[in-house]
Amino acid sequence: MKKEYLVSAKEMQEYDQNTIKKIGIPSCVLMERAAYAVAIEALHLLENIEKPRVLIISGNGNNGADGICAGRILNEYGILCDLCLLKEEPPYAEELQRQLSIASHYQLEQINAEDIVFEKYDLILDAIFGVGLNREITGNIKNLIQKINDSTIPVLSVDIPSGIDSSNGNVLGCAVKADLTVTFGFYKRGQWLYPGRAYCGKLKKARIAINETAFMNKKPEMFTYLSDEKKIDVLNRNPMGNKGTFGKVFVIAGRASTTGAAVLCASSALRSGCGMTLVLTEKENKTVFLQTIPEIMVETYTSSENMQSVHEKMQKWLDWSDCIVIGCGLLQDKPAYDMLEYVLDHTKKSVVFDADALQLIAKNTLLQEKVRACAKRLGESNQVIVFTPHPGELASLLNYDISKIKENREAAIHMLLEKYPVILVAKDADTLVCQKDSALYLNITGNDGLSTAGSGDVLAGLIASLLVQNRNKEIIPFETVCHSVYFHGLAADIIAEKNGKSFLVASDLIEAYKYILK
Repeated sequence: MKKEYLVSAKEMQEYDQNTIKKIGIPSCVLMERAAYAVAIEALHLLENIEKPRVLIISGNGNNGADGICAGRILNEYGILCDLCLLKEEPPYAEELQRQLSIASHYQLEQINAEDIVFEKYDLILDAIFGVGLNREITGNIKNLIQKINDSTIPVLSVDIPSGIDSSNGNVLGCAVKADLTVTFGFYKRGQWLYPGRAYCGKLKKARIAINETAFMNKKPEMFTYLSDEKKIDVLNRNPMGNKGTFGKVFVIAGRASTTGAAVLCASSALRSGCGMTLVLTEKENKTVFLQTIPEIMVETYTSSENMQSVHEKMQKWLDWSDCIVIGCGLLQDKPAYDMLEYVLDHTKKSVVFDADALQLIAKNTLLQEKVRACAKRLGESNQVIVFTPHPGELASLLNYDISKIKENREAAIHMLLEKYPVILVAKDADTLVCQKDSALYLNITGNDGLSTAGSGDVLAGLIASLLVQNRNKEIIPFETVCHSVYFHGLAADIIAEKNGKSFLVASDLIEAYKYILK
């Protein structure tokens, strides 16, 4: 896996200026390199077309200048290009004026938007708006973008599809649907966050001399992992290890009516490499475990059992384990509350809170106080608490309406981290992993096949498993949680590739581990 930074519009502007003013590379040099990268990709798209013709649609800013420059380079390669400059009168950006002046010496015919006949062209270069766009698109430009999208002509977007907010992926009124996007220097957040991700088509990053040197000790606040491999090496197993070396996971999950959640969580932990997994669950579930995965140890209790007796069993396994998972199929009644409270008061090891555990915490101020106290206690020994909420659970934890969460998920995440000192796995179509005072990790593996019952239970078990396997290594828990989410999404991608997204069920994810870990 390769770490890639994802920059906001503000960050990109700063790095661009650092490159020009502090490092000393002129803006016209950066533009020439950017335009050349676009032109080369355009030539690849056109290579099997006889006498191709390209339509360049440019705005009046630097993105438009990139498009004009790319058109002039294409012209040098014998490609006929027409330029539609959407704002025919100044003011123009300085770079746009320069590129227009240069283009006047080449055969780059200018046409009006109302005169465009789309059927004449083999490729559209979208250079209307760049990463600095921060307003809704309306009027004639909105109508033109709709015509671009309605045409059947391939579209290459310059840096980012026009209309996408580069910082959050939102559609600003409308947006170009590109077949290919060539971006410069760094990937932008809005190219990987939905819905923007769905508008980029194939995404390529061009090296144009804006690189990490431009950070000037101020790194971007978001990153991701990219890889073309269908396997990952994040475990680095010890060939002389034993069951204890690879860790022990204690799963508190499943009631008589929710056996599947416990089975999925525990199976995920064991199948991803931990040495031993034990489940505390209701007695009715024991036979299911023995029949489906007998390698998992099972401790049981009955619905009528005295809670003190249950606590004694819990303490035995809390002392034994290296990490605890609690909440999968646990329900939200009094016994579930009592077990959750006991874990918060007595654990000395990292804990992954999922599903019903999160809902119980959201509803009870005493449990919220205990989470904070537990996190402080665990932090003294480099142990962590992990929350894994889906959007509804995140809304419950913040006592917000879910629509408010979706309006500004990043702000909601930071608000929760102020309230709870945890590693947060904010699950969604684009899952974010966050910890206070750390960069945000955006996960880009996975697909909509994960929208199936039990996939969250699988993830909870996987996170616990990787935490125990990496507990004695120079890998911080936050990084391990990021790896876990990447791993989980990669499993979904493998299954979707083999069987399709609609076919996927949660247990398939565990089956896919063998392809990843082989």
